[in-house]
Amino acid sequence: MIYPILQLQEMLVLDHVMAFVICVVAPVVAFTSQRIPLEDIVFDTKEKIKLYHSNAMFLFVIGLIVISVWRITGKSMAALGFDWPIWNQTVLVLFGLVVLFYCLDLFFQYGLKKWRLKSMARKDSTLMFVPSNVKELLNFSTLAIAAGIGEEIIFRGFLIQYIVFWVGNEFIGIAFGAILSSAIFAFLHGYQGFISIIKIFFLSLLFAAIFIVSKSLLFVMIIHAIIDLVSGVLSTYFLSSDKATEIEE
Repeated sequence: MIYPILQLQEMLVLDHVMAFVICVVAPVVAFTSQRIPLEDIVFDTKEKIKLYHSNAMFLFVIGLIVISVWRITGKSMAALGFDWPIWNQTVLVLFGLVVLFYCLDLFFQYGLKKWRLKSMARKDSTLMFVPSNVKELLNFSTLAIAAGIGEEIIFRGFLIQYIVFWVGNEFIGIAFGAILSSAIFAFLHGYQGFISIIKIFFLSLLFAAIFIVSKSLLFVMIIHAIIDLVSGVLSTYFLSSDKATEIEE
């Protein structure tokens, strides 16, 4: 079997600075933030919308910075993942696994009444950031799109390339790059709780595999954004006040 390899680019000073921010600074900030009891924070619709907009802007800016650093140092945009996907059976199988994994996750969150009640119990803790009404959902959609684009550029396009540059452009090196980048990505979502970290890690691994095999971020960006949007729609439906009362009864 011939394993896919990446179009490795030379990593320079700016790339090292970017990697340090992503791999060291961001996790430290995330860990510090996770020490704050979420129950002590109150988010109404106005505060949620501010959070969605600020996070969306942050992701867009960081994504643009990564692209700018990539271009300033003369690297290929195709190597970063800005190229048409290579379609083959492996990509389709990986996409099927993403759909299956996500559908199972939704089923275990909302499929039965007892599971829906458990999800609702997290509304004021690890799910306090998700939209629970239409106004919040419309503004959340901006964040979902920003996450689909920005996070894929940062954690799949750039970070996997950076890690593989150091550990080797072979199967073990690429696998290590996918695992480590996915672990960092999942850790940065620690505010969603331990179970969510595990789920995000495995979903991130599938995203990484699609990027590596298809040699493109475009398909992964679309999948990522759609998953976030669907999650927002479902949380709005199930965590709205009227629906919560109906489920509890």
